[in-house]
Amino acid sequence: MRQASEQTRSRSGANARHDYDAAVLTSAALPWLTGPSFISLWHACGLAALGYRVAYLLPWLDAASQERLWGEQRFADFAEQVDWLRAEAADLGCPPLPECRPYRSTYIARMKSIVPLEDVFRAAPPCHSLIASEPEHLCWYPFTRGRSRIRAERTLGLSMTDYETYIRSSDLPAPGRVAQLVSYLHGRAIRLRIDRPLSLSPALTLPGVSMPVERITGVSRGYARVPPVAPEVRGVYFLGSFLWEKGLEDLVRIAKRADQPLDVIGGGRDEAGFRDLVTREQAPLTLKGPNARFWETIGAYRVMLNPSKSEVLCTATADALVAGRHVVLPECPGNLPFHAYPNAHFYTDMEGAVAALRRAIATDPEPPVAARRDFDWMEACRRLAGLCGLSDTAAAPAEPAMA
Repeated sequence: MRQASEQTRSRSGANARHDYDAAVLTSAALPWLTGPSFISLWHACGLAALGYRVAYLLPWLDAASQERLWGEQRFADFAEQVDWLRAEAADLGCPPLPECRPYRSTYIARMKSIVPLEDVFRAAPPCHSLIASEPEHLCWYPFTRGRSRIRAERTLGLSMTDYETYIRSSDLPAPGRVAQLVSYLHGRAIRLRIDRPLSLSPALTLPGVSMPVERITGVSRGYARVPPVAPEVRGVYFLGSFLWEKGLEDLVRIAKRADQPLDVIGGGRDEAGFRDLVTREQAPLTLKGPNARFWETIGAYRVMLNPSKSEVLCTATADALVAGRHVVLPECPGNLPFHAYPNAHFYTDMEGAVAALRRAIATDPEPPVAARRDFDWMEACRRLAGLCGLSDTAAAPAEPAMA
């Protein structure tokens, strides 16, 4: 099956035909703290701040799904969620929230995923460019329309989750075969609907799909305002989901081998087992719980240790680099983009991890000039607009970059 061909049309004509320059679709939204939630929010707000007419489509969960995902019903209706999201976006430093539209969905705990209950592409309004965060995930609804019926001049999809790695490490029967089948189906879903598939790093590939790596993400501006590491600060931390796939066992082993106290910020499915492991191994870890405003407390730390190899591009690692902290990382495809930054240190085995950690603790980080330039959200949104062919569709006002 051939990849959908990208059609170049008159952008002035597209403006006349459509009410929106861009429709941003996402597989997840805040208050669920996951990559697509933050990335799609910034894409929608950033493009709107640049002068484009944007509709933001996000999943609406009924009361039962909210309780399964968040432990309680957070919102009585979609309007209440949008009001909360508008305030949350402002608190995160995002530009104003554009128009929001819901699509029906449900949370399936076994899959740890929000699953569409309708054709998300049909729910999107006619637009010049449709931007799908996790397009393969958005196609889990079995009756999702193909490219010819999507009401957009162009479709762009940003894949950001390595489902194959998660499935291979799961307790499913024949996980290797299931992973291969899912990758095939995801690749087919993208080929049938997306003109321009993109990935955040070389870590993610899908059969039959060419996904160039593009830097169209950033980090919250609070991290760019963090002061440099004080000479007396020697703290080390990990921030992420408590999932075994995130390298939690390696985290325990490295901290114990280095005899290095380490604060662990986060929560998740495997927290109980992780706590048991920390206690059993008498590892020097302190579990702190989730923190959605970590830039306010990162001043107590010099180094982030992140042993995860399951990421396509880890936002928490980028946060640390923008804040001017050292990061200690395993060599893996998802971490290749971080080789560009002097405060990133890499290892391939346990001894190398301990050596890199000790070296990072003992040295002052370099000023994070390149990281703050590369992970600026408004610059990322300008690049996204160019990739979508939106450059000529609106008069884009200037927006300051990160300091």
